[in-house]
Amino acid sequence: MRALARPLLASWFIYGGVQSYLDPEPRAARVAPAVEPALKELGLEEVRATDLVKAHGAASIAFASALALSRSPRSAALGLAGLATATAVLAHPFWNETDEARREAELEQFLKNVSLVGGVLLAATAGHSARHIARKKAKKVKAKDKAAAAKIKAKEAKIAAKAAVSKKRSA
Repeated sequence: MRALARPLLASWFIYGGVQSYLDPEPRAARVAPAVEPALKELGLEEVRATDLVKAHGAASIAFASALALSRSPRSAALGLAGLATATAVLAHPFWNETDEARREAELEQFLKNVSLVGGVLLAATAGHSARHIARKKAKKVKAKDKAAAAKIKAKEAKIAAKAAVSKKRSA
């Protein structure tokens, strides 16, 4: 089930990340009122909102790809949760809208992003796939076998050393 669920969940983040990276201006215009004053306060006037949107897009693609491929799915899901939270708060501040139609549209987008946060948090707690667990078990068995073989080899070397010492004494 996870083999299907993770890529499906990740698909939205990959799509949004690609859109943000290739065409950052519309998204940058939405977040600029919140982001630009913070950048100035931090002394980062040379960083533009479009740069942040592109970085957000690239990070979304990276985290979503890791989630889709079940590579560090917990870390990837937590990264996506942080990015989706930032998107919800910065890109869809419905509470600032005075026009009722715009407010409803922004609220819908805000709730969509909050729902995605919930989805990736579930993915972060879902545990590992059966394939991952089988790989881990096989790795443990291999390590145990290797340790046992090394122990046997050490015992054999010790016996051989004792035999060599006793052979020298008898000679």
